[in-house]
Amino acid sequence: MHHIIYMSQATRAMTDDELATLLAQARHANEERGVTGLLVYGAQQFLQVMEGDEQVLGPLYEHIAKDSRHTGLIKMADKAVNQRSFADWSMAFQAVPAEQFASLAGYVSPENLRLQVPGLSGADALLLEMARQFVLPSTHDKSTKPS
Repeated sequence: MHHIIYMSQATRAMTDDELATLLAQARHANEERGVTGLLVYGAQQFLQVMEGDEQVLGPLYEHIAKDSRHTGLIKMADKAVNQRSFADWSMAFQAVPAEQFASLAGYVSPENLRLQVPGLSGADALLLEMARQFVLPSTHDKSTKPS
């Protein structure tokens, strides 16, 4: 069993009808391929978990990467897992308000993620950015300095 987790930025705000169409297409294709997962949309951003055979997920991710409805894909994970987390869902879906999406623990929007260190995976870059938030001075508190 394998999973891929990625985040991306929608090229424009998606309507409820567009999201319903996307979801119907994904569910149908995933059922045929034995893929399960989760898609979250909010603040013009996507977060997706895909689970299945590695030989199926690789080409599926490449197909998704070419989709013109989003940009700035950041692969957070691409690895073997012991079991599915979303075994009962060909594609669970949740649209969330922008403020709720932004409040996800450790979330950094794709446009604010600084991938400055060559060779870092998306997950490593996100962890590095989260760590930076602990040591860099806040814009509200200029008295704090990293040592």
